[in-house]
Amino acid sequence: MDKSTAVEVSPDNISERKSVRIWDLPTRVFHWVLLVLVAVAWISSEADGALFNIHIVSGIIILAMIVFRIIWGVIGSRHALFTDFVKGWSKVRAYAKNLFMFKAPFHAGHNPVGGWMIIALLVSLAVTSFSGLFISDDGYSGPLVYTVSPWLSNAMGDLHEGVAGLLGFLIGFHVLGVIGHGLMSGENLPRSMWNGNKSVPAGRNISSIASVGWWRVALAVSLSIAAIWQLLP
Repeated sequence: MDKSTAVEVSPDNISERKSVRIWDLPTRVFHWVLLVLVAVAWISSEADGALFNIHIVSGIIILAMIVFRIIWGVIGSRHALFTDFVKGWSKVRAYAKNLFMFKAPFHAGHNPVGGWMIIALLVSLAVTSFSGLFISDDGYSGPLVYTVSPWLSNAMGDLHEGVAGLLGFLIGFHVLGVIGHGLMSGENLPRSMWNGNKSVPAGRNISSIASVGWWRVALAVSLSIAAIWQLLP
């Protein structure tokens, strides 16, 4: 195990910690704005008439944000990269085993289990948002419904509903995981995602992330907007 990124959390090292910058601003903005948009989309899903447009617009923005996060997972700061938190099965299994023994090692970024939860949430959000573009139901016609057959549109509607239900389960499991991790380790993960800093064991070779050039942010935002712009009629 790489000691520069992971260390077992124990009473001995909890008392002596240092503050390290882990999450860059674009990652944090993405996280909290996405949370708000998902809540808005969920609440507005049963709205009627013009109010349903809130659901449509929030879904399209969510899809654009997913594209942004995929790009940022390639060009972002250290712990925002997919290569930093998407681990193989052996590391996921080892972490899960230690987790059940209440000896989960500290990770500066997402831990191996949490990393795959992030992937599951992103995929579920992408499928839910994308499939909604092809639905025709109760007077609503998605912007891309005319590009597919009625049969496929109905199938997309079923997929939209089914994955939305799965997404609700994943979000609930994610929240419980954050709470459980906090109780076991003493880490406040929501606070670290808010201010970007984590309290890490002192003496460990875990350094703050380097400043990310704003040209990368501009590139990721531009590409995500262009992708959705090309997708929609």
